[in-house]
Order: sequence, then structure tokens, then C-alpha cells
Amino acid sequence: MVKREALTLSEDTHAQIRKLAGEAGMPVHAWLVAAVEREAFRQLCEKTNQWWKEHPEEVARTTEDFRHRQEWRTELDRDHSAA
Repeated sequence: MVKREALTLSEDTHAQIRKLAGEAGMPVHAWLVAAVEREAFRQLCEKTNQWWKEHPEEVARTTEDFRHRQEWRTELDRDHSAA
């Protein structure tokens, strides 16, 4: 069995979490899990944004590749519509 970490929260913090979970219509445990997932996703987005800022050549290449794919799809759609 996997050991689960216990959170020791102040009464005030626990009350705030209970209130937020209630407002969301969720059990406290589910709200906490969702909050952790949101924070992990936020951090991932932050790291990804930083990586893109540090690699502008990749931005240009990726953007150009995307435009080419879009042009190809547009031409393909026209060919199918004309047929």
C-alpha cells in the first residue's frame, strides 16, 4: 500500500479550504487534489513559457511549420470541395 502524506493545516486554513470546496460543490479531498493538479499545471506552463522565451529560433521554426500545415490543409479542403 502506498503511504499517503498527511497535511497539517491551521484551523483557519482548513476552514478556508472547506469553504472553497463547498463553493465548488466538491468534497475537500477532491478540491485539494484539483488544487494541486492546477498548481502543477501552472508551474509546467511557466517552465514551458520560459523555455520558449529562451529558444526564439524554435518559435520561428514551429510557427512556420504550423503555417505550412495550415496551407496544406486549406489546399486539400479546396481539392475535396472541387471534386
